Amino acid sequence: MRKTLSSILLALFLSLSAHSQENDFHAWYTLSLNKKLEKRTNLSFKTGLRLRENASIYSKRFFDLKYNRDISKRVAFSSGYRYNTNWNQRSVTSNLHRFYFDINYKNKIIKRLNYSIRSRCQLQGDDYLYKLLLRQKFLIKYNIKKTKLTPELATEYFLNTQIGVKKLRSTFTLSYPISKKIDVNLSYRIQQEFYVNNPETLFIFESRMIYNL
Repeated sequence: MRKTLSSILLALFLSLSAHSQENDFHAWYTLSLNKKLEKRTNLSFKTGLRLRENASIYSKRFFDLKYNRDISKRVAFSSGYRYNTNWNQRSVTSNLHRFYFDINYKNKIIKRLNYSIRSRCQLQGDDYLYKLLLRQKFLIKYNIKKTKLTPELATEYFLNTQIGVKKLRSTFTLSYPISKKIDVNLSYRIQQEFYVNNPETLFIFESRMIYNL
């Protein structure tokens, strides 16, 4: 447990302190629809729009469908498909397909304080070429006593099997259920690139609405 928490804090420190040649502010907007199929099985659909260059022009639009199965109280498996439309610097679009498989583990540290670990294997590309990416995400969250507000702290690294850690993403999120079926998340995220000629540090604001059908 201490090793997991130390890894999260170290990654966040590196993300905040590292120097990058280029910076940009992004805005991400996401809508998620969740449907429980049976006691341990869920299906979710997610769509999102992302803006870059100080949130002034389109960067990405996506549609994501995911199937999740709880194996136990602590372990779950999920698989999904995402269709991406990307805009380049000349506003020319390209379409990518993503297939992914997740293993999720969650547990309590102390009362009201929980952590989770997600391991993802991801294949993404066009109709001709796909690239493999491994992603590891660590998250801790705390439910504040006598309130529904839940802050979350997460870090995730993106591992290219040939060159190493390609990207590091650190996120602080506030979650709040505004009704029995609707949750709202507001996040601030720092994302860094590695092993590219002009690495970017992105400062990202994300708003997400989750509707439970």
